[in-house]
Amino acid sequence: MSAKDNMQKQGRVWLVGAGPGDFGLITVKGLAAIEQAQVLVYDRLINDALLEHAPDDCEKIYVGKQAANHALPQPQINELLYQKASQGRRVVRLKGGDPYVFGRGGEEGLYLVERGIPVEVIPGITSSIAGPAYAGIPVTHRECASSFHVFTGNFKDDERGLDFANLAALEGTLIFLMGFANLNYITQGLLAAGKAADTPAAVISQATTNRQRTAVGTLIDIEEKAAAQHLSSPAITVIGRVVECREGLNFFEPQPGRGVLILRDARQSDIFAQKLRQSGLQPVNCPVIQIVNRTDKQADAYLQRMAQYSWLVFTSPNGVKAFMEAFQAQVGDWRALGHLKFAVIGRATAQVLQNWGFTADYCPERQISDALGQGLAEQLKADDRVLLPRSAIADNRLQDLLSAKCPVDDWKIYDTQIVEDMSAELWECLQNVRYVPFTSASTVDGFVQAAGGAAAAAEVLSAVGCRTVAIGPVTAGRMQQLGIAPDLQAAEHSLDGIVKVILADTGGVEND
Repeated sequence: MSAKDNMQKQGRVWLVGAGPGDFGLITVKGLAAIEQAQVLVYDRLINDALLEHAPDDCEKIYVGKQAANHALPQPQINELLYQKASQGRRVVRLKGGDPYVFGRGGEEGLYLVERGIPVEVIPGITSSIAGPAYAGIPVTHRECASSFHVFTGNFKDDERGLDFANLAALEGTLIFLMGFANLNYITQGLLAAGKAADTPAAVISQATTNRQRTAVGTLIDIEEKAAAQHLSSPAITVIGRVVECREGLNFFEPQPGRGVLILRDARQSDIFAQKLRQSGLQPVNCPVIQIVNRTDKQADAYLQRMAQYSWLVFTSPNGVKAFMEAFQAQVGDWRALGHLKFAVIGRATAQVLQNWGFTADYCPERQISDALGQGLAEQLKADDRVLLPRSAIADNRLQDLLSAKCPVDDWKIYDTQIVEDMSAELWECLQNVRYVPFTSASTVDGFVQAAGGAAAAAEVLSAVGCRTVAIGPVTAGRMQQLGIAPDLQAAEHSLDGIVKVILADTGGVEND
């Protein structure tokens, strides 16, 4: 066997930096690696939404570490990577921040290379820079600091090797990662070495996530300030005059009246979050539902008789995605769809269809099921045949409207499942938002279950003072059935419509 054949047989490992927590801070190249992974080995501080971008058949292995609690010791992680790559598989080692900044990526890479496994590194944005930036603190500033110095703050009791005398003499910004438990040791060490007691200091907890909180003080009182705010790890400690910039540059942390809860499936949240940020609103993710594609014998029957259909009708982006993935996996010849016409419920669904290379032939002006059914029914002929791939929990109204004109096959192609055990996360997220938009009846059901029932849901919304938003009349009706009064309803039944009505309520823009 040639060296080249042996290398292909052994596979390859990508050491990928996932960034500090915000989904949007992973690199394009890093996300592409995840999307092609056959094995994904990931750490604790990873945005869960990244995992959803791995292929459905990807093997996902958690090896996260926490102080005194390692899911898998480092030597075993090294060997795991080697064994998976030796099977000829594409292995992505997904690490928080950057793989080489206190991430032990160098150790893993050398272990693999010494055993003949090819390794590629995709750098990530390190939390040592991104965390302070999201807290409004530039690590350098011409008037404050011309250098910055990054240290690990995670020490073993018998290996505390920081030279505080040298650190105290540095004029640049001091940044300590993973050092929250040793905050007293760090501050007292710097004070004892002569660092001025009034040196500005900050502790940033859960940096770049919707749970980010920052305590600001001085070297003498920052420990007390962090405790008063009940900050927790992971946390970054920043010491230096640059902390004073925070008052003017803090753009990220929750602003009263601008927080918006996203209850959708984690894989759907990115587009909505982007729209909110572009409008000056702050998304807070709490996915109470998840979309799961169905795999059954019925799917084979529908796909094998595609030539019999004249229309494909999609009522959501999820339906488009589920259908296209099933077709690609089981048929694969896109020419088999060339004779079809496509109808969609709204622009967002049309865009997803366009992403797959097909253009919608019909889209109603009003983005609701009844408008789609009534409008399309006017175009259908008796010899048409419709395939309707959609959620298993969809009602029969659309099918009834279309069936009055021609045969309709209602394909329950995906399930909308409620995520379990979201109560604690939901309560925490509600503290940081002003608006709770419901983008479907299923998000209403998921919210109510997470809250502990209909009565509890209404009570918690009232207690935190949140305003509820319905994407349309069907969702508003489900809210009312469960005792949740819609404070606002989007005139345009879409994510854009939700953003518009929230902005109008905040005084940001006039509502169309």
